[in-house]
Amino acid sequence: RHLPEYRSYKEETGHNFLEMLAVPEEVAECTMQPIRRYDLDAAILFSDILVIAEALGIDVTMPGGVGIQVPNPLASPDEVEARIAPTSEMTPAFVDAKLGHVIEGVKKIREKMSKEDISIPLIGFSAAPWTLLFYMVGGSSKKNQEIGMKWLREHPEESSRL
Repeated sequence: RHLPEYRSYKEETGHNFLEMLAVPEEVAECTMQPIRRYDLDAAILFSDILVIAEALGIDVTMPGGVGIQVPNPLASPDEVEARIAPTSEMTPAFVDAKLGHVIEGVKKIREKMSKEDISIPLIGFSAAPWTLLFYMVGGSSKKNQEIGMKWLREHPEESSRL
């Protein structure tokens, strides 16, 4: 996100970081920018760990200047049941409906790499379950760590499900 071409492209799209993540063409362009500029060993998928939380129905925002936030974290184990789909519903169709834009972004990146004659690995990533848990119950991973620790101690089954 430090590249001037990224800042320019972001301004051109009128989208913030989170909005860009939902548009496969924008994901592809932002992934390509560093590998066009630098001689890199791999491309890194332009994404964020919280696309997983969003797919599970957790609201994620980026108000500016404070990083990504979860404004309405899960307040109790009852909310896990009420707000998160049961594991039995997390089928391939569910994943496609909730995260299909990520797969489309990967396809577009590969198309761009091929057109631009770039042949390096594309690396995708996600957070450890611990980080996602802390965001979903505490609103962030760095702040409110005591909330995440409390969930792990007092609600081990719900923590494991998350």
